[in-house]
Amino acid sequence: MAEDGGIEVPGKLKRTVKKLNAAGESLVQISPALLHSRVSQQMLAIARMGMLDKVLGYLVTTDKCVHFVRPGIAWDSVQTVPLDVIDDVEYVDEFHNSTLKIRVGEKAEKITFYEDQDGIAFYRYVKKASSRK
Repeated sequence: MAEDGGIEVPGKLKRTVKKLNAAGESLVQISPALLHSRVSQQMLAIARMGMLDKVLGYLVTTDKCVHFVRPGIAWDSVQTVPLDVIDDVEYVDEFHNSTLKIRVGEKAEKITFYEDQDGIAFYRYVKKASSRK
């Protein structure tokens, strides 16, 4: 793993992080995580068990956006949500299953983190960023 500003960057994400840096975004956090709308129940079970040897996706948080990255062989699948359009972030089931929900307008997306502490750090960062709006 390489480091970018003190944040460990998994080898799978080097391409994406390089593009984010070129776009002027500064890394805040990289966490193994899954978007519920893009995965199967089996993939969610793997994440809930914290099987870090089977990481299928990452949440890359920068000073400007949240990027959901699914690394690929030739290219990465990336979905981006600017921080300034996130209306809220909340715990799902009081975070017993490492899942948060982000809200953008009328829409919401659930995110399951492989590690509880990553989810807590993301929650705190987004709450702080949304309070600055």
